[in-house]
Formats: sequence, C-alpha cells, structure tokens
Amino acid sequence: MSHKNYIDLFLDKEFRAQLIATYETNKIDRSFDISEINSQLRELFAWITSQVNKEKISNYRKPSFDSIKTKELARCILEIANMGLSINPYDKEAYLFIHWETHCEQVFPTVKIGIQGMNQFFGASPKIKSTNFSVVHDGDQFEWFGENTPPRFIHSYETDVNDIVAAFSVITFTDDSYYCSYIGTKEIRSIISDQIHRADENGANAWVNFTSRCVRNVILRRTFNSLANILGLLPNNRSVNDAGVVVKAETVQKSTPSETDTESVSDEDFAALLASQLSQ
Repeated sequence: MSHKNYIDLFLDKEFRAQLIATYETNKIDRSFDISEINSQLRELFAWITSQVNKEKISNYRKPSFDSIKTKELARCILEIANMGLSINPYDKEAYLFIHWETHCEQVFPTVKIGIQGMNQFFGASPKIKSTNFSVVHDGDQFEWFGENTPPRFIHSYETDVNDIVAAFSVITFTDDSYYCSYIGTKEIRSIISDQIHRADENGANAWVNFTSRCVRNVILRRTFNSLANILGLLPNNRSVNDAGVVVKAETVQKSTPSETDTESVSDEDFAALLASQLSQ
C-alpha cells in the first residue's frame, strides 16, 4: 500500500534512527528507551491522522498536516526530541501546530511547549532552586513588592469559592535571588471572561470547571516565556516568542542509526492502519 506525506515519514527508517539518536543527546539529558520513543511516535502519528480527519469533515477550510512538506514535519519532531520532551501530544510536553505563511503561500508546522514541558525545563535548569505558581482569591492577604522580592501571600481555604483576583510566580535561583511576575485583577478578569466565552463557543469547559488551574497555567506560561530566553533553557539558541512558539530553530544533524526493537505490530502494518483511518 502506498502512503504519502506524513505517513511516509513514519515509515522512514533513517528518520526513525535520527530521532532515537537525537534523544540520546537532548538538552535536559533526559533518557527515553527505544521502545518508549517508538510508542510516542505511534501516538503522535495517530493524533496527526485524527487531526487530518477533523479538517476533512470541517465546514471551513484550514491548513492540515497532509498539506505540509515531510521535511518540515521531520524538523519539528526532531526539534522536540532535541529539547528532551515527549513527542506524544497526550503527555502535554510539546505540541505541533500548523499555520499558513502568506508571503510564500505554504503551510508550515510549528512547535509549542506544553505546561508539562515547561515544568521539565524548570526542574532541569541548574540555575533554578524552586518554583511557585499561585492564584490569589478575593479575601486572601496579598501584597506585591516587585520583580525581585517574593510577595506577601496568605491564603485561606475558605476563600477558594471566591473570585480569582490575581496570579503570581516566584522563581528562586540557586544564588537565592528571585524572579517574580504578577497578573492583576483587571487582566485576570478579562482573561477568564474571554476564555469562558471561547469555551462556550467551542464546547470546551476546562476554564469553567478548572478555572484556578487554568489561571495558574497562564502565569506559568508567561514566566517560562520570559525566562526561557534569559536563562537559555532551550537548546541551540532557540527561543520562544510571545505566543509561546519555538523560533530560530536549527536543523538537527544526522547521526549514526541506532538499533531498534521489534514490536508485535510492524510499523508497516501500523502505517496501513493510519491510512485506512483517513476519511475519504
């Protein structure tokens, strides 16, 4: 059975070997065995297939993964591996997105780091001793002292049912200095209102049912986006822009192929299964 675009990449043994070799020298020195990498790759391509099908049945045309060049998809997957993050989107460490570049009229994939991936980088940084990301409810005691001093914060569990009025982060470095960031009441209310409105439109309810966690993730993302570039958390001079997209990526050089293990379902059969699941 013939395949095209991204399924061809799944079956590419040279790419598979390059992916495994890249994980062996990743930024945060994180270890994945070969079977785990192969499992992550299957999860990723199954997810890509589901995204392609969603676009095919949607009422309006959007860029799809079957429209991008294989080499661009490979570059982004290797970029995630080079950072030391899982390529399985369900691990919430890194995500692939696609966008349309008007100037060249082509579709390109991009990489965004997920919340769990950000936590991996914070934990692996030799410059960071500890992290704290918190929300402030109406009725809590809170006093902000600026970027270099932790705020005064006393939380009472009795206020958990009250509105969230602020969020803050405290990063403690190994030299006992601090980096603190803060989102005030006006912006917090605007973010929550906007996200709940989107949730209503999209049928999603995370911001309705887990508002505190979602707001905490906002301040975590902002802190990471600020410190990733300052501390050099990402490899090969990569950085993140305001949207959280990894930019200035360098091509990962090819490495010597590594030996892979044998699975009960062959990669060819799995690729055929992906192809059969594509909507006609």
